[in-house]
Amino acid sequence: MGRLLIVRHGETPWNIEGRLQGHADIALSEVGRQQARLVARRLSQVPIDVAYSSDLSRASATAEEILDQREVPLLLTPEMRERHYGVFEGMTVEERKAFDSKMFAASVEKDLDFAPTGGETPRQTYARMSAFVAGILQRHMEETVLLVGHGGSLRAAIIAVMRLPLESTWSFVMANCGLSVFDTYPDNAVLRLYNDTSHLNGLGSSF
Repeated sequence: MGRLLIVRHGETPWNIEGRLQGHADIALSEVGRQQARLVARRLSQVPIDVAYSSDLSRASATAEEILDQREVPLLLTPEMRERHYGVFEGMTVEERKAFDSKMFAASVEKDLDFAPTGGETPRQTYARMSAFVAGILQRHMEETVLLVGHGGSLRAAIIAVMRLPLESTWSFVMANCGLSVFDTYPDNAVLRLYNDTSHLNGLGSSF
């Protein structure tokens, strides 16, 4: 049996402003750094064999905080980046509506094959994350693996681990520094904990 510890990155200024981040490299806010320290405390007594993080700084800084004082390798990988939102990156809801109302309307439909101009579809995000997860499970089936990433791409990873329909992506939500835990087996995965934020003690933990 293996175990996956899945953590979304801490809060950023763009989270507060409601801006789509995607592949934009936005640093943690001060609250985000505090959240990362709190999830680190939550996991301080949990053995971790190896850690993977998106190479974007909001995720890697969260992972580094969790691994502080541990001799655990942190592997940064662009495959774990958030879904690419193309021309919509950096925009709020109102800005997206004003920029292109038809594209905005299409973006809020539950369409696995929609992408903003220059961006990525949910199906494409799932394809890269499912391939990534398959590799993790193959390499680390008997180990505890920390994965630190982003809401959209981590939802795709969870769907892949649980072998759920792609449409399930709209049925999950992930809070900043929320913790999810899965036990993994060669032919199955068991959800032990999902999006738990009790360690944040109300510090920016709403979702």
